[in-house]
Amino acid sequence: LRIASAKRMLESNHRSMQEISDAVGYQDVAFFRTLFQRHTGVSPSAYRERFGL
Repeated sequence: LRIASAKRMLESNHRSMQEISDAVGYQDVAFFRTLFQRHTGVSPSAYRERFGL
């Protein structure tokens, strides 16, 4: 559920990774990035690039 929320934020706005990480309940942005990549197969930045943001 947190990763799904993060995906929606990455698709639709220009919030920083720290802001998105905080918004979905992860205080450590490095942990968030690792977890996101583990679940999706791509980094949050690469995921965002797919949407031209």
